[in-house]
Amino acid sequence: MKHQTALSLMHASVDGQLGPLRRLLLARHIARCTSCRGEQERLHAMRTALRTNLSAYRAPPGLAARIGSALPREVPPEIRRPSPWLPRTGFTMAGALAGAALTLALVWLPARPPADSLASEAIAGHVRSMMADHLTDVLTSDQHTVKPWLSARLNFSPVVKDFVAEGYPLVGGRLDYVAGREAAAVVYRRDKHTINLFAFVSATGENTPPTLQQRDGFNVITWRMGGLTYIAVSDVEASQLENFVKLVRDAAA
Repeated sequence: MKHQTALSLMHASVDGQLGPLRRLLLARHIARCTSCRGEQERLHAMRTALRTNLSAYRAPPGLAARIGSALPREVPPEIRRPSPWLPRTGFTMAGALAGAALTLALVWLPARPPADSLASEAIAGHVRSMMADHLTDVLTSDQHTVKPWLSARLNFSPVVKDFVAEGYPLVGGRLDYVAGREAAAVVYRRDKHTINLFAFVSATGENTPPTLQQRDGFNVITWRMGGLTYIAVSDVEASQLENFVKLVRDAAA
């Protein structure tokens, strides 16, 4: 997140008006920006001072009723009914035209690429797992515990291996959903960063090479192999996530 963007969101953050994704991105920026951290502390202090020192007065009894009676009454809009003399063919023609317009809109509107949709779903699941403090259902670095636990609850068996020697230690696993499909989420660490590796049954059996996307401060790599779709999501550097994906693919080979 850019510095000016962080400053523009500071008031909304203090008032609790940001969604989970922006809240997470802003928190990451503040953690490494001393001026934004100082601004946030100043706003929190001012908010506390206002709540503590300003006098509060109750409205006198009957004030709301007097204000309500002084306001003009709202007249309900007139409901216009179609003329009974309108030929039924008019309705038929109108419906046909509306249907044709809808069909044309569906044909000509560009469809969003499935990869983009999956990336958004994976990022949402990644953020949700950390914001809701539900990173794992089974918390262990033992791959021989995580893999059977996931396989027993799903109709497939994802790649699960501890890459601690390569700097990607296994944290655990959980059940999740991506685009409405049951998915395994295998969780790893890279220094202080979390990597979520999602896996679910592919719509097609075709293998595809890894594809990197960068969205909202996250790196997302998607590929298909062995009848499964894999999506690795993290805010770690793209090169480090690519190294992680290579380890996973080599482990599955």
